[in-house]
Amino acid sequence: KDWLEIWNDVFMQYNKKKDGTFEPLEQQNVDTGMGLERVAAVMQNAKSVYETDLMQPITEKIHQITRNAMFTEGIQQNPALLMETEKHIRIITDHLKAATFIIADGVKPSNVDQGYVLRRLIRRAIRSARKLGYKDGNLTSAVADTVIEKYGHTYGHLKKQEKEIKNILNMEEQQFGKTLEEGSKQFTKIAKKIPDGGTLDGKTQFHLFDTYGFPPELTKEMAKEWNIRANDEKGFEEAFRKHQELSRKGAEQKFSGGLADHSAETTKLHTATHLLNAALRKVLGGHVYQKGSNITAERLRFDFSHDAKMTPEQLKQVEDLVNKAIEEDLPIRYHITSVEEAKKENAIGVFDERYASMALSTGESEVKVYVVGNENITFSREICGGPHVARTGMIGKFTIRKEESSSAGVRRIKAVVEGGPEEIEFASEEKPEGSRQ
Repeated sequence: KDWLEIWNDVFMQYNKKKDGTFEPLEQQNVDTGMGLERVAAVMQNAKSVYETDLMQPITEKIHQITRNAMFTEGIQQNPALLMETEKHIRIITDHLKAATFIIADGVKPSNVDQGYVLRRLIRRAIRSARKLGYKDGNLTSAVADTVIEKYGHTYGHLKKQEKEIKNILNMEEQQFGKTLEEGSKQFTKIAKKIPDGGTLDGKTQFHLFDTYGFPPELTKEMAKEWNIRANDEKGFEEAFRKHQELSRKGAEQKFSGGLADHSAETTKLHTATHLLNAALRKVLGGHVYQKGSNITAERLRFDFSHDAKMTPEQLKQVEDLVNKAIEEDLPIRYHITSVEEAKKENAIGVFDERYASMALSTGESEVKVYVVGNENITFSREICGGPHVARTGMIGKFTIRKEESSSAGVRRIKAVVEGGPEEIEFASEEKPEGSRQ
């Protein structure tokens, strides 16, 4: 007889010491947890959580969407195939339900932290759908519709974020479709050269990931299908470590805004980059963050997080905001503070381990925060290595020349500045009140 665990108790009685021995806890407790969806399954006399009144509409939706692809003649007479099909249906249900909630909580697909967990959930669901033969490209948002319909009355933020959820899912599905297509071609070329039972080295696995965005876990799944081992974790980690070292070598340049030199023209463009970043956040929203920057004496190039091509109206708004800030001749000062204090000030910056190693090139966890504005208005507050002009009026006229895609979820703007004085003053440090200048 099959039994379903709906509740468990953990009796916390001992403390394990460093030497491996145990000692009784002074305060002994019972940690208890119950699975609400499992309780629903029991109360509704369902065989699993996927047959409850909340989950079944989602699985039915997936069955409906994938029916033409998976229900070929004879599948009902093939228990193994039927079981495999049901496994993929459940993966899609579980993963896309979770993804819908995660996106509603403000997380976006990426290659780091929570964003990577989200991306893996979405991509594994898409991979399962493709295993069922489905390739149309709107599965994720269609499933999200049903999730929001069933859970939205209790979790109101699902309905509020519905448009954002579906847009993100659609974009991720389209992008992953391209990744799968190109990555699968490359994997097949490589796999054909490896003998049956052979090993796919870690360096090649990392190449598939770094160059084509092909997830390591997907490489391992496909390797199994080809009867190839993909267990060279050491080789993968070594390739990844070398990649990180190369990235770190260029980190100082990124931290200072991609500045190639400190001439008047590059300093003007560097300062304009900060105004551009602030203007983009005002027009497009707080999800905009710098993803890369490169500045020469002729132009600036700025990469930023955004999912869609900017409209001509949006580009004009951004350009006008930057030029208005330049016309107002706002003062620019900087102060040195800790990363934690910079966070409290709401300074724009990517707060990760890079700051500990690159801040001020001192190895200390201090940063420069540049503030563009006066006592009446703060146009920009951003962490940067500098330098900047002393006042925005020194920049000259700002013009956006091009807006284009850089990579998935990242847009790129190329812009120039014209005019402004040939000789400039550099922004100076703003000392705390009472300190000696």
